[in-house]
Amino acid sequence: MGDGPAGKINIRIQRLNYRIFLKMKTGTGNLICLLSFLLFSSFASPGAHANRNNALTYSSNINGSLEHNTVFSGGEDGYITYRIPSLISASDGTLIAIAEARRDNRQDPGGGHIDLVYKLSHDGGRSWSSLRMFAQSREGWSSSNPTSVIKNSDGRILVLYNVWKPGRSGNPGPMVSRPGEMDCQLKIRYSDDNGRSWSDERDITHQGRDVNSWGIAVFGPGHGIETRSGRLVVPVNANSPGYEHDHPDKKWSSFALYSDDGGENWNRGEQVNEFACENQIVELDDGRLMIDARVSDRDTGFRWTAISGDQGETWSEPEPGQVCPPIAASIISYPNPDINKNSLLLWSGLKGPGRKNLVLRLSSDQGISFPLEILTGPGHAAYSAMYLIDNGDVGVLWEGGKETPYDNLIFTRVSKEIIMQLQDMSAITRETY
Repeated sequence: MGDGPAGKINIRIQRLNYRIFLKMKTGTGNLICLLSFLLFSSFASPGAHANRNNALTYSSNINGSLEHNTVFSGGEDGYITYRIPSLISASDGTLIAIAEARRDNRQDPGGGHIDLVYKLSHDGGRSWSSLRMFAQSREGWSSSNPTSVIKNSDGRILVLYNVWKPGRSGNPGPMVSRPGEMDCQLKIRYSDDNGRSWSDERDITHQGRDVNSWGIAVFGPGHGIETRSGRLVVPVNANSPGYEHDHPDKKWSSFALYSDDGGENWNRGEQVNEFACENQIVELDDGRLMIDARVSDRDTGFRWTAISGDQGETWSEPEPGQVCPPIAASIISYPNPDINKNSLLLWSGLKGPGRKNLVLRLSSDQGISFPLEILTGPGHAAYSAMYLIDNGDVGVLWEGGKETPYDNLIFTRVSKEIIMQLQDMSAITRETY
């Protein structure tokens, strides 16, 4: 993908249950009732988002531009590919992009040597520093799943990540990390100077992983949050033998790892009561948390969402959320310029088919529906990480390329102008329907 602006962005307004419309034979009166159901059903409950099935789609054009800049390119600096992005903005506005640097091949941990590397940007993502080492693995080991969070009180940036023994992985199969062993380890580092330098590595495996029962506990990837109460909340998923499922390889789920002392000590919340893995967590305006989690069953076609009323310690029964191929997505809260209205939620993930077409979706009703989307990364795409940056713009660091989704890590800047136009259209949509 080339760098530079794109002048017009296509917006798609989606609605639920179009398949029902195609299957039903209706008369004029029934058609009116059915269309009313289609248009209102997307606002029924949290998790019943406006992308649940094939949708009635409307399109329009919006003025604005996207800025694309390649941050990491496969084959450069001695690494075959860069994957699994994390993005955060430091207190001074410095952007920090962290990624897995896969040296030997494109395989996940267990299949080759993987370091964690990073780059800095001091101009809002328009240019980036040279490659810097964040965590250099022992020969043949893998470091993975960078997940960053910032303490607003003092600007300290914490990055949590995994370390894997050679030949051990978080994926189902003979290489999967074993309960009772230190195949999968959990680490943390911090920076007090906006990413210029980092502390020594500290092990938190026994805080974040039930070592005797769980083979793995895997961070994010992406970012965590600091809630308004000051609690640090980081997304994790773990394989739990206690979770009953009819397939032995699917006995794991998502949960929150949280700290009330600035990251010194960490506690595990309960797991979501469904098969869910890579996830992100966002705080809603009323202080509840919402989790948005990947479902790795390729036949499912949607993500799980659940709500926590105790800041990540327990979760409601999960409900189907965004329609999306199985990947790691990103979700953030975006401040509404009108203080009398809800904050917006922005979600970055794939439209498909397969690992193609990265979109940004907007919710103006605290996650009940996401009726609007713009195409931010056409063509091959996969994982993405999103963060609020300067002047109300949003940055998205995502996997993409011309040949495969894993050619490059690309930074896309979405302007505040675009987001405000999306908000306006969202309000019109809800008032109309």
